[in-house]
Amino acid sequence: MSLKTAYAKSGVDLGRAHQILKLIDKQNPISYFASTVKAPSSFGRLAFSVDGAGTKIDLLDKFGLHRVSGWDAVAMNANDLLCAGAKPLWFLDYFVQGKLDKKVFAQVLKGINKALKVLRADLIGGETAEHPGLFTCEASYDIGGFLVGTTPEKITVGPKQARAGDVLLGLASSGPHANGFSLIRKTLGSRDVARHKNALLAPTRLYHPMIFPLLSNKKFKGAIHSIAHITGGAFVEKIPRALPKGLGANLVKDSWPVPAVFKMLCRRAGLSFEEAIGVWNMGIGLVLICDADRYSELQRYFKGQGIGCWKIGHVTSARSSSRLTIV
Repeated sequence: MSLKTAYAKSGVDLGRAHQILKLIDKQNPISYFASTVKAPSSFGRLAFSVDGAGTKIDLLDKFGLHRVSGWDAVAMNANDLLCAGAKPLWFLDYFVQGKLDKKVFAQVLKGINKALKVLRADLIGGETAEHPGLFTCEASYDIGGFLVGTTPEKITVGPKQARAGDVLLGLASSGPHANGFSLIRKTLGSRDVARHKNALLAPTRLYHPMIFPLLSNKKFKGAIHSIAHITGGAFVEKIPRALPKGLGANLVKDSWPVPAVFKMLCRRAGLSFEEAIGVWNMGIGLVLICDADRYSELQRYFKGQGIGCWKIGHVTSARSSSRLTIV
């Protein structure tokens, strides 16, 4: 018995895996066992992020929205890098499936490359694996990735820049993005998901193209002090992370129009607003912590970009261990 035959009997098809690799190489020529890149001449500090599309994949898979899986794996990382003022450069993906399906992977890869094109970043490597018996269904898969970027030697945004009195400026999300789907899947049935599919499963909004240029724009220099990407743990965890020790924030309830899909989710899950802001982004995907005298300039800019933008609170001295107060 050949090794190839024996491995196939265990559930791993080396021939199918080889075809997948050829597909990758056709779209993104990659060499070596490890990826190597030439650093840009403006090379400063490296920034790294690792993330995936979470359990949203289960629903994306059911509706054949595999491109969104690939897009989200990039977008979740890119939005994290933005919080460090980093420019995304290189992405490595990790795709694993019970039984590799070339058509599914091709769609995931298209989603990855589409998001990277927006960011002007490159897919430089990754891992494609077949794990028979690990998933309850052979067609099930997971996708994650690692995004590397660079920042200036002197980082201009981050928790150390924030100060009491700063304004919280919330930017509209495109939906739940890729967080809170374990509760969404538990709360909603298949018919409910199908009815609200466009709102629930929209690709994660990429904020980098509209915000990164502002960080080096003379007109807006110093206007943005810190950035919070509202992901896992939502406002409760992410806003304090964007602040230094000793500072907290007041989040003003009803200061932005909560999309109908989140109101529906709250009703179905039996969550109050105070509970839901620890699970979902509630229509706010990114929070800019801005100079109190300049946030209105930014509001006008984002209005011109066609994206919802609201003053949703301000930075205060920390009054409790949670560091986030609903007012």
